[in-house]
Amino acid sequence: MDAATQDIVVLAEKSALSEARDVFSQLGAPVQAMPLESPSKIPQSRIFIIYFHPGEPESQLHSALEVLKSRRNLEWLLFYTPHHAANSAFHLGMLLGRQTGRSADWACDPRSLKQLLRARNLLAHGGPTDPYGPGLDVAATRKRLGLTQEQMAHALNVTTRTLQNWEKNLGTSQLLRKTRDLREVLELMEDYVVSSKEEEWLNSPLPALRGRRPIELIAEGKLRDLIVEFQRMREGQPV
Repeated sequence: MDAATQDIVVLAEKSALSEARDVFSQLGAPVQAMPLESPSKIPQSRIFIIYFHPGEPESQLHSALEVLKSRRNLEWLLFYTPHHAANSAFHLGMLLGRQTGRSADWACDPRSLKQLLRARNLLAHGGPTDPYGPGLDVAATRKRLGLTQEQMAHALNVTTRTLQNWEKNLGTSQLLRKTRDLREVLELMEDYVVSSKEEEWLNSPLPALRGRRPIELIAEGKLRDLIVEFQRMREGQPV
C-alpha cells in the first residue's frame, strides 16, 4: 500500500513533538505527531510509533500503553529511542510484551528507522533530497567506513590533498562526479545491510566477493564490483 494512504501516528511527550516531526519530515514519512499527555485527542490508527526523548523512558512507555490499550485495529507498533541505548529499547519491548501481549519493532538511529519504514513502504515518494546526493559529507562517510584519508583518496581516485580539501568543503567542483559510485554503494547498503551490523559486514570475507571483505574493495576503488553484487542480489540471482 502506498505511504500516502497510510495513517501513521507518532506519539511523544509535548516537549519532544517538534523534534519528532523534524525526524520524520526529513525521512519523508507522512505522520501525525500527537502528545502523549492528551490521549482523548489521539485518533484511531493501524500504525503507531512511540518516540522516546531523553528522560524516563519507562514513564513514557506507561503513558503510551494507556493510549494503545483501546487500539484494537493496531497492525504495527514501533519504538524509536534515538537518545537511548539498544538495551533500553529491548527492555521497553519486554515490558510491552508482558503488559499487553503485543510485539513491537524498535530503532535507535535514523538509518535503522529508515530501513524499517522502507520495509513497510511507509516513506512517501519524492521526499527530501537523499543524504548521499551532491551534499555528501565526505569526512563523516570516511569515518563511518573506518578509512584513513589516504585510503579514501585512493578509493575515489583523487589525491590526498584533494580529499582533505573536500573534507573542508573546498574545491568541490569534481566531488559529485568522483563520488558517484560511492554514493550508489551507500544507498545500496541502506537497503541491504542492517545498520547495527554494518561494521561487521564491511569487515567480513564474503563468498560473493570471492572471500574478500567489502571494505577492501572500497579502499581499492573497486566500488563497481560491490554495486554489481548488490544488483545481482536485488534481481534474486545467486551470489
